[in-house]
Amino acid sequence: MNIQFPTHIDWQTWIKRWDRMQDRYIPRRYERFEVIVRLIADTQRKVSRVLDIGCGTGSLMLPILEAFPTAEVWGIDFDPTLLALAKKRLGKFSERLKLVEADLRKPNWPDLVPASFDAVVSATTLHWFSPPQLSRLYKQFGKILRAGGIFLNADHAGSPSKRIQKDWENQRRRLARKYQKSDADDWDGFWLAYGRALKINVKDFRKKLTGPWVGSEQGLPLAWHFEQLKASGFEAVDCFWRLDYDAIYGGIRK
Repeated sequence: MNIQFPTHIDWQTWIKRWDRMQDRYIPRRYERFEVIVRLIADTQRKVSRVLDIGCGTGSLMLPILEAFPTAEVWGIDFDPTLLALAKKRLGKFSERLKLVEADLRKPNWPDLVPASFDAVVSATTLHWFSPPQLSRLYKQFGKILRAGGIFLNADHAGSPSKRIQKDWENQRRRLARKYQKSDADDWDGFWLAYGRALKINVKDFRKKLTGPWVGSEQGLPLAWHFEQLKASGFEAVDCFWRLDYDAIYGGIRK
């Protein structure tokens, strides 16, 4: 989707506003990134290429680029307004940075990235997809990962128990209040303000870009993810970190 970006935008201000907004909704957000980086380092003899699925503004790509100074790090997302922020956030890594604008709902997206990665990662993206879409994505991740490569996802993972799910959601709200910044935008507020800065009708733009919601806001249970990953060629499938209905889960490509 082509957007003519205004020439005078304080990109760093919008990167900071995005991060504050994310911190409002995602308690201990950077701890999740640290766990992902550590697991990549501890499971891979050499890290040459990593792919971030739904990379957004490059928040997760940054610690990966810093931790693996010779690795090529790819990010794929369908939103050009977020990729613009990623490009500015990660500009100093331009030689190792690869950003791709593509819609993961379309089955041919793997044609736009290399055939082999040491790690495929994601954070708060995959809950946007329906179960059939997610099942297809897991199979695609298995194909683009080399044998022994790792897949890791930090995202919502709900409980099959309504009572437990309710407890998790209540606790998550308490944590969000504890960690949120007083000057942070909410989700709608950020997009309204960012849209004004970009001189676009952000409501119409986002509606056209995302289409109808098909995912699960609380996420699917871990048991469902484990089953799908095993069927897609992964072993050592496990949950590596958990905070109420958020989790880091994944596995090793056989």
